[in-house]
Amino acid sequence: SYMSPLPHLAFSSSFFNNLTIAQAAEYLYPIIAAVGSVSSARFLPEVPFSAAATVIIPGEVIPNYSDLKTLTIGIEEAYTAGSRSAEVKFRYNGIEKCMVYHFSKLELIRTCSNYEPAIITYRHLLTHIQLGPFNLGSAFDTFRNSSVTSKIQGFCVSDFQLDKLGCLLGESWLEEDVFNALLEFSYFHNAEQISNTILLPTS
Repeated sequence: SYMSPLPHLAFSSSFFNNLTIAQAAEYLYPIIAAVGSVSSARFLPEVPFSAAATVIIPGEVIPNYSDLKTLTIGIEEAYTAGSRSAEVKFRYNGIEKCMVYHFSKLELIRTCSNYEPAIITYRHLLTHIQLGPFNLGSAFDTFRNSSVTSKIQGFCVSDFQLDKLGCLLGESWLEEDVFNALLEFSYFHNAEQISNTILLPTS
């Protein structure tokens, strides 16, 4: 596909599928500019081959994909018309940047923007667990070695991405999926204490 980056590249979909929570906590993530930082974006016919146009390096400043959605909506039509890249102007810390991105790098920017909230959440979760009075044993290692795309495991009904556990920190609203998991955990935990309890599916 004209937008598909090579799977071995950092910040591709394959990269995130293989990235563990522990690795994500220590990896130098790109710096994503705030929404509204892009001042202009247009398609170009040139096929760029430079690293700056085709890959994202750790710590690189990139535009927020939310600012590029209006552009990328028409990318298929633009490709058919002969475009192969995009010129994007955006500001970061008061400095305007003018970058030319291969279409495949726009996809890398998309995945970076999409996964950033989860990466931040995992960092907070790991810090909270490491500094707290918890004795999770091997369960903590299992969590650290899980992929950032992993879902909760060990439940009959509950099914959600692990980063949703971040709602348990601070004063955030409790996600409905996480609340249901807590109820399911409580159900089986209490049933274990009563020998004559009949365990029934919860849905």
